This record gives sequence, C-alpha cells and structure tokens, in this order.
Amino acid sequence: MNRDSKILIYGAGVIGSIFAGMIAKSGYNITILARGKHHNELHQNGLVLNNCLSGEQIKLQVNLINVLNEDDIYDYIIVIVQNTQIDSILPILSKNKSPNIVFVVNNPSGYQKWIDAVGYERIMIGFPSAGGERKDGMVNYYIGKGIAKIFQATTFGELNGEKTKRLLKLVRVFKDAGFAPSISNNMDAWQKTHVAVILPIGKALNRFDSNNYKLAKSSGTIKQMLLATRECFEVLKELNIKVTPSKLNIYYLPLFLLVPIFMRTMDTKIAETAYSKHNLVAQNEMEILEEQFRALIASSGVKTPNFNSL
Repeated sequence: MNRDSKILIYGAGVIGSIFAGMIAKSGYNITILARGKHHNELHQNGLVLNNCLSGEQIKLQVNLINVLNEDDIYDYIIVIVQNTQIDSILPILSKNKSPNIVFVVNNPSGYQKWIDAVGYERIMIGFPSAGGERKDGMVNYYIGKGIAKIFQATTFGELNGEKTKRLLKLVRVFKDAGFAPSISNNMDAWQKTHVAVILPIGKALNRFDSNNYKLAKSSGTIKQMLLATRECFEVLKELNIKVTPSKLNIYYLPLFLLVPIFMRTMDTKIAETAYSKHNLVAQNEMEILEEQFRALIASSGVKTPNFNSL
C-alpha cells in the first residue's frame, strides 16, 4: 500500500492507540478518532506508547478528529471499540462513504447487523494480538509475536474468506508496523473460538480479583478453566463451527501437560498486560460476550458444568 494512503483508527482505547502508534511510526498516514479525555490527552501530549517488556517509549503527534463526517474519506477505517459500543457507531459508519471498514470488535454473534448497516462489500474483520493499559496519559503495551502466535496472532479476513488485494494490502500495513499478522478464511469461526477461549480465562481471573499471579498458583482453577474451554469448543463443534485456528486444539492435550504450561503462562508480565488488565477494564463487555455465547450454548444443547461453575 502507498504510505500516503489514509487510515482512520476509530477508537482511542488501548488497542486503537497501539495500532495507531505503530502504524504511524512505520510511515503511514494515520488519523485517530477520539473523544473526551482521550482526545484532550492526545491533543496536549501526543500519543505515548511504552513497551512493557523492553521499556522502549514512542511519542508521536498524530492527526486527530472527534467526529466522522459523511465525506471524510479514508482508504481504511479500522473500528476498534468494545462490543457494547458498536451499536451507537453503526449509524455513523453507514453514512460515511469510505470503501473499507475493518471491524476489530469482539463478536460471537455473527455480522448481519453490521452488513445491514454498512453493506457487505465494505466489511472486513480483524482482531489484535496485543494488550495493555492506559495510565497517566501513556499506554503500556504488549504485541504478540514469536511464540505468542501459538495462542493468538493479529488476524484479518474477508467475510467470504477470499484473499483479496485490499486484504493483502492491509496485512502489509501491519507487517510494516512490526506486527506478525495472519489471514483467516473464516473470521466468524475465528471470533467465536476466541470468545470460547477468553471467557473461561476471564471467569478464572475473576476468582482472584483479576490477579493473574494468584491464578497462576491455583492448579485447580487452571484445570477447571481448561475444561471449561473444552466445553465451549464442544458447543462450537455441535453447531458445525470448527475450532479456528486449528492450532487451538492444543487445549485437548493431556491436562497433566497443559495445567503446568498455563500456570507458567499466567505467572508472567505478558499475562498481566494482555489478560488481567484488560479483564479489569472490560467487565461490561465480558458480561455481554458471555450472554451472547450462552445463546450458542443453549442452541447447541451441550452441557457446560465447568464453564457454569467458574
């Protein structure tokens, strides 16, 4: 993609800030749509990112808007908001004329509402392998690369599963920005699988006030978390939805292997940044996602005793 191409990051939360900062740093023309406190912080101090592992800090001045008008045309609008916010944004996106809208939103319920609002042909789907927290106007962040891709990669796809030119260009942007992006030919299954994974993690963390280090010491809760994830996978399979990506079938490895692996994984700074801190600020979204996933459980008829008791 030409680096003069215009990209709008719709949402200045943690993930939106990470995307905007890294893509802008690599030379692309980035604008952030932000409101309220976040808009004021970005206007006064710029976008400040701090890598929680290396300590490397990035400070950038980026283009800012606080409203998207009908004739504000971008090559890509990347929408990065919580599931609870998307309904209020769809009417704004429906009026805008930009050709490509990339929804980076947790969603186990399918895309018909989005299609009705903005049109099938404009929609792309994505999801990050990144996390962090905003503190004192700075985003402490982590980007999943290397071995972290075993569990989750920054992933994009088309609704029809094709590898289109616009998809390949988008992936190129994220490669240039230092991510390790993947392409999925079934983002609906990918997102349903993702929710099947994160809900048990969130519920397990809630037992310990979202303290991953305390969770790491509880082999019993880790075991129940893994069994709950398997139950959620069985829900998907009963509904003829494949676990996607297939590498997540590692959850079916023997528990005597998985429990120690996840205990060690949870006892890390990465888990604190990517899981615990996100879980703390996304309780409302997690509740909505659980409600939506429980609709899948009900339609499948699969029993989920471990998921229910977490």
